Amino acid sequence: MIRILLVGAIILTGCQFPQAAREAVPATEAPTATLPNPTQTVEILPPTPTATVTPSPSPTPVPPTMTPSQTPTPKWVYHEPGEVVAPILLYHHIAGEDADNRYFVSISDFQAQMKWLFEAGYTAITISQLVDVLLEGGDLPEKPIVLTFDDGHFSVYEHAFPIMDAFGFPGVFYIVANRIHDVKDFVNVEQIKTMLDAGWEIGSHGYSHLDITQDHASADYEIAQSKADLQAALGVPVNTFAYPFGEIDPFTATFVSNAAYRAGMGLGQSITHTWGNLFYLHRIEIHGTDSLETFIARFNPEY
Repeated sequence: MIRILLVGAIILTGCQFPQAAREAVPATEAPTATLPNPTQTVEILPPTPTATVTPSPSPTPVPPTMTPSQTPTPKWVYHEPGEVVAPILLYHHIAGEDADNRYFVSISDFQAQMKWLFEAGYTAITISQLVDVLLEGGDLPEKPIVLTFDDGHFSVYEHAFPIMDAFGFPGVFYIVANRIHDVKDFVNVEQIKTMLDAGWEIGSHGYSHLDITQDHASADYEIAQSKADLQAALGVPVNTFAYPFGEIDPFTATFVSNAAYRAGMGLGQSITHTWGNLFYLHRIEIHGTDSLETFIARFNPEY
């Protein structure tokens, strides 16, 4: 019942979806599913990223060259349900030193960003912790932040994972389900489990990274089957879904809710999350072309 109420809240708060879903084109691989009949009439218009190029991995993670001098003990504060203020950042690749590609954040830039977050007093939490408090109320650190990564690139395991571990930061990794079995340049099951053991969380980024708004017939496979396959392979709950390309329409949001996900991840600049946008939580995308000054400015409400 609460899931129905929350999806309905999206309507009441006036979140914007793209215009009515385009006519579905049946997928060549995915089975046709019995799909729900969405009732939302609202519109969300997220930005649409372009395709990216995957980096060539090294065999094992390389530890960071810098370790924080001390780990502060954050103060946790009770929050009432209904609203959480916390930046949610989005990364794709962490690799190399070339800042010419917006989707590739260099290792040195990423390390400097994590160092700044640490020294500014931010405490990384998982998306499930944020959603728990948003729905039910609870304790959060005074300056919470969620660090998310899309697509399942090996560079995140190789570079971001050890750097974040040095600062005591867990992350949230949105995995494409058909890439976890020894696909070049993507993390495999063993590597994902290593990250889970260190406190990371896993979410679904679809079965094949398909734009579901362009192919409603594949929704069951992309949304529900990806969740089932990831849970079977990893042995952990998969509670959140990151929309491929940030694309969403009323049908897709409803299907994600009906597939027993607790939240959906999108794109945007807001750091205030409410029941009304539970199935399109805003994530601030960090670009490889961002200077440290630009990165810091993104935390300014007037940015």
